[in-house]
Amino acid sequence: MDNSTGKNIILTGPPRSGTTLSCFLLNQLPNTITLHEPMNLGMFQSQEQGLEETQQFFAAMRQSLLTEGKALSKVKAGAIPSNPFGKAEEGKRASLVKKDWIHFEKPLQEDFTLVIKQNAHFTFLLEPLNLLYPLYTIIRNPVSTIASWNTIQAPVSKGNLTVLKGLRPALFEELERIPDLLDRQVRLLHELYLPYLLLRKEQLIRYEDIVQSNGAELGKIVPSAANIDHPLESKNRNQLYDESLRSAIFERLVRFGGCYMDYYHEEQLAQAI
Repeated sequence: MDNSTGKNIILTGPPRSGTTLSCFLLNQLPNTITLHEPMNLGMFQSQEQGLEETQQFFAAMRQSLLTEGKALSKVKAGAIPSNPFGKAEEGKRASLVKKDWIHFEKPLQEDFTLVIKQNAHFTFLLEPLNLLYPLYTIIRNPVSTIASWNTIQAPVSKGNLTVLKGLRPALFEELERIPDLLDRQVRLLHELYLPYLLLRKEQLIRYEDIVQSNGAELGKIVPSAANIDHPLESKNRNQLYDESLRSAIFERLVRFGGCYMDYYHEEQLAQAI
């Protein structure tokens, strides 16, 4: 395990599952830094390259934080937000974050905890990463996850992910050939959940439990997070998520019967309608 100079942790999950919120909350902790999607597509041209680049990136960011107090991350106004997307004024919500160097005004010991979050990038590299690092996955009610995809300006809203061109090119092409958008999104969510079958129960964290515990559920990742008490409200039935679309998503998810149903049974899916 690549942990010789401190604790390096992988955080992943399907897009729009609460991973950015988790980054925001974990950054409130002492001696802990969590980076929001700091790596780029060019680092994941293949599985082999992605694995090597991830190990090198951890080392580089750890060194930069210890010597200069800064690291790369997607940020808004110089900070990592709890939600990277803006309000829906006209059309789909646009991303408010951009990649930049961010300074962390907190003292760090040499063995500080460094968490790096990438969604699909780390999900489709999960098997080898899980052998090298402590790894945790945030999951969320699949109805709400796909409903959220449909409100944002991002590749996932079209039922595919650009990073798959390098990590899973055959899957990228297969998804492109599915004509119906909702069918494509359901299949993509199934493929995102497939690697999580390799994980132990304690490596999976539900968005719903994070909200219910006001963030304390993240103590599974960093023990001191068990003391977080940040008032949170579930967005699973967000008014931005069209009700008729939520019903259609529910029906399609149940019909497809993907491995997401290993984690959310039909009655739980229905709670998001």
